Amino acid sequence: MVIVVKSNRLRISLINLLLISLIIGLLVNDHNGISTSPIKTTCNDYSIILMIGDGMGFNHVKLARYIEVGKDQRLTMENLQLNFSVMTHNVQQLVTDSAAAATAMATGYKTINGKIAILPNGISLPTILELAQEMDKATGLVTTTSILHATPASFMTHVDSRNDYNEITRQIVEEVEVDILLGGGKKYFSSVHLETMENKGYSIVENKSALLAHTSRKLLGLFADSHMDYEITRNYELTPSLADMTQKAIKILDQNPNGFFLMVEGGRIDHGSHDNEKDLAALEAIEFELAVRKAVSYVKKHSNTILIITADHETGGLTIVSDNLNETIPQSSFTEEQNRTIRINRVNQIEVAWSTGGHTNQTVPFFALGEPFENLTSNLLIDNTDIFTIMHDYYLEKEIVIIGRTLVVVSPIKASTIIISISIVTSCIIWIRTKRKTKQQACIFSQQQRHNESL
Repeated sequence: MVIVVKSNRLRISLINLLLISLIIGLLVNDHNGISTSPIKTTCNDYSIILMIGDGMGFNHVKLARYIEVGKDQRLTMENLQLNFSVMTHNVQQLVTDSAAAATAMATGYKTINGKIAILPNGISLPTILELAQEMDKATGLVTTTSILHATPASFMTHVDSRNDYNEITRQIVEEVEVDILLGGGKKYFSSVHLETMENKGYSIVENKSALLAHTSRKLLGLFADSHMDYEITRNYELTPSLADMTQKAIKILDQNPNGFFLMVEGGRIDHGSHDNEKDLAALEAIEFELAVRKAVSYVKKHSNTILIITADHETGGLTIVSDNLNETIPQSSFTEEQNRTIRINRVNQIEVAWSTGGHTNQTVPFFALGEPFENLTSNLLIDNTDIFTIMHDYYLEKEIVIIGRTLVVVSPIKASTIIISISIVTSCIIWIRTKRKTKQQACIFSQQQRHNESL
């Protein structure tokens, strides 16, 4: 709902504007008391899989559904037990970039575009991945973009500019110690960098067969000089899919008896949408869905793990205009090449429209699976910083608080007119006591017991 207030009917004083700004600040920076100082850790085997479709709005999900399973069916991610809408604005603008959005999810704090896990004033923020490391959990980052790109970088590095790839590379090589790194970006690693990583115990792989054969706990997979190939042109023999990388990362990280943190990014949904190419965006969103299926299969067998699926922002302002879909959909019994052909044919049976070649301020999806989400109410509006809070509180076995947000944004259009855009949702705070078992848990669990449940 949009309310237009003319200046001759209502004058908003400077004090009132400051009060509104304060309210907004409180809304978007409520982190359950979390500060930028190191966080006390606890001891458990809880794991988190966070999956981010870069640029994936609700209509990207809808487009993937039309192609992959049909209009009247639902994707695996859509069938999960919980769904919210997520606000993505940064600390000063309605339209965010991936760096600010990923920082919000990784740290619980809003920042400005371009900053990687750093506040506008330069203060570095502890990330959820770093909290997992403090708890002796295994950690992994998987992406179809360069591993140095804004989203993965925001979980493991602290850099003033997302474009400072030299510094991001330096921190990865010298400081980060993430157990599993899979994606593109090979051109940023010199021979000295790679030798250093090997000396630190990493195996380095550059193709699908080497990835699938890998068994040790530290792995750097660099499958392209820059970003990995689009799914529409991927060589099935040489290059792993996002689903391949996700499954391998989970299998390796699962070896840690203290649990793990894994972030998986479908990074090229965004790129296809920037170019307004429906086939590129659609097939990337479908590949993201196929990776989701791998994660869901694992979480359903492991009650100590939660899965969160979301996006950093929407790209392109995508809408579906019309379709003339036939009944032929991809099948597990078909070859990958056959299914790709079917998907391309189906996307060409759908007419879409784009409103921009950039990002938008549309809300994005949030789907979740896991024991703590069993009795929650869906269809709330939340902030992207709330995603950090959910993960943080889950790891620390705290009471989880999910806030239904009400957003007020003031934007001057003319000197004589103020437009107040109000997104109305039920203003509520839902207190959820997670259904934890009361028995004491030791820090080290029997690997034999944990691996009775197969991946």
